[in-house]
Amino acid sequence: MTPPHDDSVRLPSSTAEAWVAHAALLDAYERAVDAGEDGSRHGEALEQIEAGCALDRAGRVLLCEALVEYLADAPLRDRAVGRTLLRRTREHGTSTSQHV
Repeated sequence: MTPPHDDSVRLPSSTAEAWVAHAALLDAYERAVDAGEDGSRHGEALEQIEAGCALDRAGRVLLCEALVEYLADAPLRDRAVGRTLLRRTREHGTSTSQHV
């Protein structure tokens, strides 16, 4: 019997990428809460990244969306790493089509 398909991918792959992913997801969480929305999905993805766990497709979509928003006004030091992480996140399958 074939095991169930696991679409989890370990992102980010470096400390610098983890830092940018953390900043982007935290920013997205704060925007959601400020707008009166539920930020729990962002919190869960943030916890997964901090624990070094792989992200499933939903987590990658969330990270991709958070990175797009974050990179629009990110500190200069985060931009190159953030763009690289965004590209790799998209390569692993997300449904967003925005470009930075």
